[in-house]
Amino acid sequence: MDCHLDLSLARMDIVTSSDAALTENSLCDRFADAKPGDAITYHIGMLARDRDKVATMLPPAQRDELDLVARRAWSMAEAGLCHLMQQRMATECFAYVLIVRPRRKATCIAPAASADHPA
Repeated sequence: MDCHLDLSLARMDIVTSSDAALTENSLCDRFADAKPGDAITYHIGMLARDRDKVATMLPPAQRDELDLVARRAWSMAEAGLCHLMQQRMATECFAYVLIVRPRRKATCIAPAASADHPA
């Protein structure tokens, strides 16, 4: 499996806040429908600040949901399902993007023959 992807940011030149996955569920839905190389924006802003309970300007419920989205994106990256990137949009504003990696093909292992169920 080729682990190198063309991570060109050309497709991400125009990103708006409506492009961002606003809930953990919407992030998972978009990921399930995505093809390898697809870019999914999961936040626009400053992720560390926006997740911080003191520094954020987001309402508590929205901050909590953003925390879930960020944790899900991170766990997907750790599992090798995606790459995480960010693109500077403006001063103190970034688009946080998940790039879908090629999925491994599942292998089917036939059960071993037994005396009760010969092959």
